[in-house]
Amino acid sequence: MFADRPQRANVFRIAVVALFGILFTNLFILQVVRHNELKARSVENREVRTRVRPPRGRLLDRDGRVLADNVYVADITVGPGSLRRKGKVAPDSTLDRLITWLELPRAETLARMQRDFQRGQERLTVVPGATMRQIAAVEERRTQLPGARVEACSRRRYLYGPMLAHVTGYVSEVTQAEMDSARPAGVYAPGDLVGKSGLEAGLEARLRGRAGTRIEAVNAAGRVVGREAVWLEPVTTGEDLRLSLSLALQETLAAAMAGRPGSAVAMAVPSGEVLAAYSSPSYDPNLFVGGIGSDDWRRLRDDPDRPLFNRIMQATYPPGSPYKVVTSLCGLFNGVVEPHGTFQPCGGGYQFGSRFFRCWKKEGHGSLDHELALVKSCDTFYYQLGLHLNIDQMQRAALALHLGRPTGVPFRNEAGGLIPSSAWYDKRFGKRGWTRAVMLNNAIGQGEVAVTPLQMAMLTATVASSGRVDRPHFLVGEPRGKIEPLPFAEDQLAWVRGAMARVVEEGTGTAGRVEGYRVGGKTGTAQNSQGGDHAWFICYAPVEAPEVALAVIIEHGGHGGSVAAPVTARWLKAYFAGKAAADSAASTVAAGEPAPAAVTGGGP
Repeated sequence: MFADRPQRANVFRIAVVALFGILFTNLFILQVVRHNELKARSVENREVRTRVRPPRGRLLDRDGRVLADNVYVADITVGPGSLRRKGKVAPDSTLDRLITWLELPRAETLARMQRDFQRGQERLTVVPGATMRQIAAVEERRTQLPGARVEACSRRRYLYGPMLAHVTGYVSEVTQAEMDSARPAGVYAPGDLVGKSGLEAGLEARLRGRAGTRIEAVNAAGRVVGREAVWLEPVTTGEDLRLSLSLALQETLAAAMAGRPGSAVAMAVPSGEVLAAYSSPSYDPNLFVGGIGSDDWRRLRDDPDRPLFNRIMQATYPPGSPYKVVTSLCGLFNGVVEPHGTFQPCGGGYQFGSRFFRCWKKEGHGSLDHELALVKSCDTFYYQLGLHLNIDQMQRAALALHLGRPTGVPFRNEAGGLIPSSAWYDKRFGKRGWTRAVMLNNAIGQGEVAVTPLQMAMLTATVASSGRVDRPHFLVGEPRGKIEPLPFAEDQLAWVRGAMARVVEEGTGTAGRVEGYRVGGKTGTAQNSQGGDHAWFICYAPVEAPEVALAVIIEHGGHGGSVAAPVTARWLKAYFAGKAAADSAASTVAAGEPAPAAVTGGGP
């Protein structure tokens, strides 16, 4: 009997050791292995620190009309602990009930939530933009869904969709690379929206605002209880920005383009404010806000007309005959031609070496002086003028008129275009790999010369104002500064303006006339190696005191005078009608009478 005592003592000791071993193992699992998971759950059950995203600043037109704002939607969310990972992704009881009761696609929902979890989001979205039925289902079963919440959040909304898409751009969820490169560091968190294109991207720092942080007490069911939320850092709303665009004038420009591929830009003179800018075809930026669907993305990506491409400032084209304005000014400045100087008559083209360079008018223009050559757009005259210049003189003149380099507007990937120099030709073809024949093509805006529509609008505004114009910009009251003085004499610029007025009155641009106002312009039909000729028209008005300058290109449109000029005429009619209505309303108010209920259109 006494011999059994040591044995019993050993058994007792083993049992005690085993018990402590089990306790120690459980404590180790709870405090080490499952520490992060249990910590998240305990915080969720007591006190939650939440990062609150700021509402993005609105985009308004020049008259205060809202172009892009935020709408509030409800997301159904759970904490990260609801997504279990034991070999494979699996929901906890709350998430499983949500998927079942709300009839959500299980695999797709879990895969999306897993991506959000891997990106470190504080809350995992089960249903983005929930319907009232889904919200009611969650609220009615609150006690059975611990940790689930219905959270209000703002989403970007573009009220005029395709009409302004390439100017406003769009926002979408921030990427890891964007978070890593952001300054200041930490300004973004997973799930934030960031500007991806257009002004949304270019003015991101002003539009995004600053996130806040709050602490709330919640119960096990996820319902906020106790005292009011404590804000550790307040939310700062993004800045509302008033664009220089006029919604009425943008609508007119889009309607005049009639869905044809190309773009058009209208600038105020001398302020440099962009009043309207349209790229066609376009797309709906709202598709990108919540994450674009695969079908929509493939449709946009594979469209041969490239609706995502911003033709206003990213596309480059040969300028065609509007470039003759540059050639004329270059010739006048360098003293190789007088305002009424002449060359060999036009018989339908010009023989240079073994090649015959054709004029657009097969039967020829006959004998023309310099001014009439610009009015009639005689290629033969400009071939000969080009041969009296050299390529570097042409480059200097074009650069002085703001062609061949970015304008500096706040858009990503603005194209610079190309105004070639002798060094450029030497590098590309070798010092003996090119001849003066390039001057014939360059003189009429063909060959290697490439410009953007925005640059062509700037060229027109510069000539119209004798260089007294601000650089193009898209915000009211925020000029970017006057351009550098032009090298050309005032009488040379006045001569070009006079010739451009004759282009519309009696030359190739009569379709650009506007009753009651004199318009100066230049037509162009630019050859295109990829298909049909492009139709150009640049113009300004009124001739006596220029207020606006426009550039229009219709891809594969053919003759600028018959295709592009009517676009500017329609826009100018709307501009002057709106201006007259605004002046009339101002006069009525000044006289003490009630103003009309609504006034549309309008210039600066």
